[in-house]
Amino acid sequence: MREGFQINSVNVKTPLFKSTQLKHGVNTSQLCIGFSILLVGTLFYFFFRSAEHTYFLRFFGLNVYRIEYLPKTLVSIENSLPTFIHVFAFSLLSAGLIATRKRGCALVCLAWFIIDVLFELAQAYGKVIIPAIPEWFSNFLFLENTKNYFLHRRFDYLDLFSIALGSLAACFFLVFTIQENGEEHEK
Repeated sequence: MREGFQINSVNVKTPLFKSTQLKHGVNTSQLCIGFSILLVGTLFYFFFRSAEHTYFLRFFGLNVYRIEYLPKTLVSIENSLPTFIHVFAFSLLSAGLIATRKRGCALVCLAWFIIDVLFELAQAYGKVIIPAIPEWFSNFLFLENTKNYFLHRRFDYLDLFSIALGSLAACFFLVFTIQENGEEHEK
């Protein structure tokens, strides 16, 4: 190891995980769980959404078997589950990268709550928003679909509920898997 260069690492023990190495404030357990949940969300889109209505599915060119019909009791859950997964996974990923204290985790969850709520509310006013979207967006990957997003999406109160639930669930999860001030979290 060179002089003047030192890697700070802390060993964290939680009731959910045996130990996690934090290097420069990165919580690998939170990152791994966030990526895993994001993968579950991606698989959900593969099996329950069509490629013509889902932006990223068109890049894969796969003809995946889709489950077309669900029992009526599961339809509302199926419609709102992606919003829950989105806010939950991205809160874990962001907090795993930048939040080393409970307060930071809460702020990350609040930020993703606000972002997701704003996008959900924007779906209700898509026709008003579309003229404000610059034409140069159509030249960039991911931004090219912005107008389409606001044209063909629908506002749903259950999505707002799932965003709130996902934010709270992520916040509680993060609070119980974070270490503050060098103390290990114990039951």
